[in-house]
Amino acid sequence: MVCFLRRGLALSVLRMRILLSTAVIALGALLAWQGTTRAALDAAPARASAVEVLVFEHRECFYCRVFRRDIVPRYRDAVRSDAAPLRFIDIEKSDTAGLVLNARIDTVPTAVVMRDGREVDRIVGYWSPANFLRQLAHILSRIE
Repeated sequence: MVCFLRRGLALSVLRMRILLSTAVIALGALLAWQGTTRAALDAAPARASAVEVLVFEHRECFYCRVFRRDIVPRYRDAVRSDAAPLRFIDIEKSDTAGLVLNARIDTVPTAVVMRDGREVDRIVGYWSPANFLRQLAHILSRIE
């Protein structure tokens, strides 16, 4: 019976080592991926402050609040402050007629990348922070 318990203990230790190794590998991959996203955003060409990201929201929109909670802190860490400032616009309180947009804002939140007062591209709806930053990096990399 003692041999059986030792063997069971050895199997438990082996399982724990495998679980720990898997967790370490997953964490390493996550950290490497986040570094890649940051590098992609930093590699975007340097531009004047004429580039900005306008986020259209509504005060009663649940996903707009989630956007502020989840994406804004990561955005501040990932994007240089002079690269593309983030500005929030409440569609209920602001008149968007003065903006040069390619289409009407019909979904919130919608992030619109503007350059020199004109829309370059947009990200419609709520996306996870990682996917949002990946899409934004792609848009910013196309701006010259």
